[in-house]
Amino acid sequence: MAAKSDMPDTPIRLPKRKKRPFVKVTLLALAASSGGMLMMAVPNLISGTGIVAFSKAALLAASATAVAYGINRMAVERGASLATIGYVSAGIVSVGSILVVGGGLFAGTYAELTFKDVAELQLQEYGTELSHYVGNRSRAAQQAGRVAPAVRAVAQDLDQKRACELRSSCVSGRGNGGPGPVARALEDKAGRASAIVHQLDAGEKARRDALAELNRLLGAYQDVIGDSGKDIWDRRTALQKIDAEIQQAANELDEAVPVTLIAAYGKELQLGTEIAGRPVVTRRLDAILDKHGQSLEAVASTVTLGGNVPPSFPRRTGVSDTFRYLGHFAPIAAITAVVELVFPLALWLYTLLALLWARYKIAPPEPAAPAEDDDSGPFDDGLIRNRDDGDNVTPLAPSRRRSHSRRDNQHRR
Repeated sequence: MAAKSDMPDTPIRLPKRKKRPFVKVTLLALAASSGGMLMMAVPNLISGTGIVAFSKAALLAASATAVAYGINRMAVERGASLATIGYVSAGIVSVGSILVVGGGLFAGTYAELTFKDVAELQLQEYGTELSHYVGNRSRAAQQAGRVAPAVRAVAQDLDQKRACELRSSCVSGRGNGGPGPVARALEDKAGRASAIVHQLDAGEKARRDALAELNRLLGAYQDVIGDSGKDIWDRRTALQKIDAEIQQAANELDEAVPVTLIAAYGKELQLGTEIAGRPVVTRRLDAILDKHGQSLEAVASTVTLGGNVPPSFPRRTGVSDTFRYLGHFAPIAAITAVVELVFPLALWLYTLLALLWARYKIAPPEPAAPAEDDDSGPFDDGLIRNRDDGDNVTPLAPSRRRSHSRRDNQHRR
């Protein structure tokens, strides 16, 4: 007869592997995701390419992951328990370390998620400023175009008075014409006006060409900024070149319309001239020149020169620039803040409250003891509590309790 086997009927299995606690898994996952996002952000924040830049990013991300996990875990597992037994400094260090580490990771991750978008927004805003600048320059050039007829009218009037003075001395009123001092003064002023008119005529074509070039370059700027298929940094380089060309075209436009020269000539006419030994003729000539000078100054003052100052091309985007657009990227900022700051702080607080409640259940507060001179106790002398039912109290006669006491005393004797 075969011997009976001592082996159990059911197969032997290894015990189930103990699962890691939810808190540890969550903290590790959050730290790993934060480190991964930080690793993606570092190449945008530092210079260099290749293995050196990758090594910097990997080392920084690994350090951030280890620090974030270690700080949050120590704060939850040790800082909260120490705070429950009265170590206030443990609570302060725990919350402070969570805020410092979480704030640093929040800044890095939020910046990484919005870095290139912020760079594009900055270039778009600069494009808007550049459009206003070109528009102001175009309006100023159109206003400057109205100055040319006024200068031409002054030049014609002075030339006519010079010819009249040469013919019949109609300005000085003395003699029968000829090249006198009044004729020479009028010829000088008229020659200056004619030179400015010739400069304005020559610059009219340059003005139209400069305006057309500005409009073309502005359209090219908008085309480049709207080309989302190219990397933002490549587009930035192209936009810098276009911006330099716009500045150059604007300078050519300023040179094509010499508004400053016209205003200076108007002030020169208002200063007048002096005919030696002939004050009456001097006053008469000054009145003519002052009238033309005031008209030229009034026309030149209508040209708006405030748009001549071009905007500055934005510097390369930094981490601090991303926080200027925090409202624009509010959902991303909120989610990042929850991951890096809100969850670790909430976990620490829930752990602290749970530990406090556990201590309360283990050692509830004791009721206050009655005073020594108080005759009334929790039970009267004539009452005893029934052990079977804690809510029922059975009265016993005092005489019966005394008779039991006598019998007990006699038995002891």
